[in-house]
Amino acid sequence: MKAIAHAWLALMALERLKKAKKSESFKRSFLGKNFPTYFLGGGFDSHFNKQAENFVNFFDKHKDAFLKGAWFPDNVIADNLVGGHTLKLKKPLTESEKKVAEEFRNRIPEHLHSLEALKIDRSRLNEKVYRSSQYVLPDRSEALSHAIRDMVLIKKKEPKGSDIMFNDDQITLYFLMLSHYLADAHVPPHCDSRDFYGPSTIHPDMEKYWDDEIKKFYDFDKKRGVFDYDIDGAPELIKDEKKQKQFSKSFLYDVIAELSKRKWTLKKAKSKLADQKVLGENNKKVYDYVKAVCFVSYLISTDFIPDDVPEDKYQKIKILEDPKYKNKLNQISVNVLADAIDSISLVWLLTWDKYNKLKEEVEEKRELIGKEGKV
Repeated sequence: MKAIAHAWLALMALERLKKAKKSESFKRSFLGKNFPTYFLGGGFDSHFNKQAENFVNFFDKHKDAFLKGAWFPDNVIADNLVGGHTLKLKKPLTESEKKVAEEFRNRIPEHLHSLEALKIDRSRLNEKVYRSSQYVLPDRSEALSHAIRDMVLIKKKEPKGSDIMFNDDQITLYFLMLSHYLADAHVPPHCDSRDFYGPSTIHPDMEKYWDDEIKKFYDFDKKRGVFDYDIDGAPELIKDEKKQKQFSKSFLYDVIAELSKRKWTLKKAKSKLADQKVLGENNKKVYDYVKAVCFVSYLISTDFIPDDVPEDKYQKIKILEDPKYKNKLNQISVNVLADAIDSISLVWLLTWDKYNKLKEEVEEKRELIGKEGKV
């Protein structure tokens, strides 16, 4: 995924966590006027409503960092060159591959709709796949989520001016880096072991298609490297009236419409059922969640370009020129990008709250140790 697409997804994920407002200015904004149900804030329990509000207030001050921060993993760290942004999966073919092939038990949550929308047979969830150990996208996501938890906790504990305290800019950067890896997990070619980058152009064509559409319909200041924002702070549509009318036919419009129909909530509960409803079956942490997302991305990729298509054939496929693939690409784009926005929103909010969860676990453990010491 390219830089502008990464920034747009992160900005739309932030909007997702906001509350719909009753003000006239809000009703004049594009989302407020056309998609007031896009906003999830206020629909969580009291604990997570407060956390979402705090998170939005924190992040709203740093929106000009979104492009640079969300592109940092590619532009600066560049671990995409050594497998950090992918989890490559394939159908096991050799005996050695079959011996270590696994059936993924992790499932995406109910509010992610790609499988159903793209009519992918759910029995495929039971397929065994072979994965190479060099591709570590779920690990990278888990590590960043833990690092952010520690940074937020240290910031809250340390006095102002402390030499070891993290500042808001550093925490913002790590959240934006996390959004990058989460978005990459939703890109089908990132989870398919076939080489769709060269000489095939399936991978770059797909990502260019998304980036070009965003640049076509949204105001972007190239000199400053930032989006323009509307009254409510969302990325602003381009001021060209003709293009604004065309936007309703864009797959980006359909992404927003799709998300406006979805509802998911978070509740402060310790039951496994509550966790699994939002994280997905058998998922206890960010690693599990991202692994589940990657598996679905693999299924989408092999549905789009079946894995029995010979290499010399798929290398010649031009997904932006062949109507058969172009039509399917539009469907994939709507659902993949909508799912990516919801994943970023969900994992961001859970990560923001992780320091609370850790604090409670530590206090419970100390209380238990205290009781045992009295026995």
